Amino acid sequence: MKSKFEIGDKVKFLNQIGGGIVTKITDDFIFVEDDSGFDIPMQPEELIRMADQQGAAKMFNSKMEEHLKGKGKEIPSVFNSTSKAAEALKKAVPITPEEEIKQLKNQIANLKDQVAKLKKQLSNVQQHNSTTLSDNILLQHTVSPGEAEVDLHIDMLSEHPGDLTAHEAFEIQMHYFRLCMNHAFKNKMKKVTFIHGVGKGILKEEIQKELKQYDNVHFFDAPMSKYGVGATEVYFR
Repeated sequence: MKSKFEIGDKVKFLNQIGGGIVTKITDDFIFVEDDSGFDIPMQPEELIRMADQQGAAKMFNSKMEEHLKGKGKEIPSVFNSTSKAAEALKKAVPITPEEEIKQLKNQIANLKDQVAKLKKQLSNVQQHNSTTLSDNILLQHTVSPGEAEVDLHIDMLSEHPGDLTAHEAFEIQMHYFRLCMNHAFKNKMKKVTFIHGVGKGILKEEIQKELKQYDNVHFFDAPMSKYGVGATEVYFR
């Protein structure tokens, strides 16, 4: 949904004193630079856009400037909030220390509210990303675009490997291997290296036995210089 605000708009705060210039627009916030130079994140419903000069007001202001310039005088625009007249008015009626403190407290309260909203938004994003990552575990093993390296040693897959029987450990390793293969196809990977170790060779034998059932993969022993004899490289067509 397109925002009713645009960068450069002059706005006023609806629920507190102050306002400023719109410097950035996101899906959730309108960032407003106030007089102190800080960018304050605001909800769109908390802002009022100041109307531009239009119609009779603009014409009147233009004619008054021409009239006074003809007499050698200069007058600031009475409809421009950043005009010399506005600045002169600020100097003529200086803000009291109490009012300045009140404005700062209002800004602090508003910032605390916005920070709380941003923290909640960050938490939701982190939770979503965590769920996505856990749903596609192969992303955790990516070493370069299209390539992953998966260590199937049981101490990498279980927090308490010593509590497992040899058969239980083997089942966990094979389950993880199959899961990674599924995700490799899903993510259109080019290569996945499975580090299965040497041991008695049972895990390597079972992995390569299953790989032979795929028509669209090639597999080879990984380079001994890097993995010894305990890894298998799987290439996806």
